Amino acid sequence: MKKIFNARLIIAFALTAILAIANTACKDDDSAIGTGIMPSSDMMEFKCDTLGIQTFAVRDTHVETQNRTVNPIGIINDEIFGQTTASCAFQVLLSSNNVQFNREIDINDLTGVKLTLQLKYDEIYGSAESSMKININRLLADISYDSTYYDDTHFDASQYELLQSADISASSDSIIKVEMPQSLVESIITQNAGQTTWSNEDFVKFFKGIYVNTELNSGDGCIYALNLISSKSKMVLTYKDTCSFDFNIGEYAAKINMYTHDYTNADSELKDAIDNPEQPSKYCYIQGLAGLKTKIKFPELANLFDSTNIIINKAQLKVKIKEGTSSEKLPSPKAMSMTRILSSGLFDFLEDYKSNSKYFGGQFDDSDNSYTFNIPLHLQSLQLGEPDNGIYMVANDNRIVPYRAMLYGGAHENYSVKILVYYSKY
Repeated sequence: MKKIFNARLIIAFALTAILAIANTACKDDDSAIGTGIMPSSDMMEFKCDTLGIQTFAVRDTHVETQNRTVNPIGIINDEIFGQTTASCAFQVLLSSNNVQFNREIDINDLTGVKLTLQLKYDEIYGSAESSMKININRLLADISYDSTYYDDTHFDASQYELLQSADISASSDSIIKVEMPQSLVESIITQNAGQTTWSNEDFVKFFKGIYVNTELNSGDGCIYALNLISSKSKMVLTYKDTCSFDFNIGEYAAKINMYTHDYTNADSELKDAIDNPEQPSKYCYIQGLAGLKTKIKFPELANLFDSTNIIINKAQLKVKIKEGTSSEKLPSPKAMSMTRILSSGLFDFLEDYKSNSKYFGGQFDDSDNSYTFNIPLHLQSLQLGEPDNGIYMVANDNRIVPYRAMLYGGAHENYSVKILVYYSKY
C-alpha cells in the first residue's frame, strides 16, 4: 500500500507541472491534453471542481523565542487584533577577556565616567509618532544561551530591578540610546577592582543581563524590531573623554523574546472566533509574535470523488485579505506558510512544500491582496486515506515580526474560500 501511495503522489506531481502550464481555465470536456495519443484502454477522464474548506481561529502557543535574529519591544493597540506587547531580555558580554578597569580608571574619582546602552533597530511597526517610555531593568535571575524559552516566559517583580527609564522616538540613526545610572557605573568598577581580571563568566555572574519593557504614554503605539546582533547594539563605558570599552550583545549572548496579547478591545468577529475555536470561522486570522494562526480542514473532499482511482493533478487554494484591514503601518505578511498537523499533535511541512517550495507558493500578491498555495500532494494523501487533522496557515517570520492579516475564511457568507481541484479518473 505504501508503494502504491508513493507512486500516485509521484504521478500526481508530474501531471501537476504539466497542467499548471496547459490549463488556463476549468473545462470539463473530453478534449483533454494528450488523449489523442493514448490507447483507448488507457484513457483518463480529466475533471475540475471546487471544494469548500473550513477555517478556524487558533491561538499560536508554545512558540520558542530564544536567541532570535530580531528582538521586538513595544506596544501596539490595533482596532482589529487588540493590544500586543513585546519585551525582551538579553545578556551583555565583555568585548575582551582579562579585563580590569582600575588599571585605567581611578575608582576614587569617577567624574566623567559614564555608561550608555545602545539598541539598534531595523524596523518600526505601528505609529512611530506615538509617545512611549522604555524601561531598562537589571536582571536578578539567570538566563542561559543553551536553555529553551517560550512566548509565555515572563519575569516577576522579584527577578529584576529598574535601572533607568527614558522617552523614546524614531531617530535618524535608528539607535535607541539610554544613559545608565551612575550607581551601575560605580558597581561595575568597584566590583572589578577587587579582582585581578574579569572573564565573561565572571561578569555574567555579576551582571546577569538586561530586561527591556515599555509603557505607552499616548497614541496607538508601535513595536521596534531590535537588532541585538548588530555591532551597534552594545553598552559603552566611556572615560578620560576619549577612551571607551564595549560590552557587546551579539550572536553569543542569551536573548529571550516575550509577548502578550490582550483581545479585550479586539474586533467582535475576532473575539467570537477565539471564544469558539471549534466553530468554523468567517475569517482567517494571522498574527505574528505568538498571536493567532488559522487551521484549515477539507471536509468536502470525501464527497467529491465517486471512485478511488483518482490522481489529483492540481489543487490551488487562494485566500484574500479583507478590504480595508491592512495598512502601511500595520502590514500583512510578505509571505505565509502551511504545516500539516500530525496525529501525534506535532507539525510537519506539507509534501508540496518539500517537493517544490517555489511552486508551493504563499507569496503576497499585491495585485489583488491575496496568497495562493498549490497543495495537490496534500489533498492526494487525504484522498488515499490519511486522516484530515488539518493544516495550519501562519505568517513567515511569525516568531519575530508583528505581521497581521484578516482574510476571508471558509464560512464567509459572500466570499467563502474555496479550493480549485483538477483531477484525473482512470
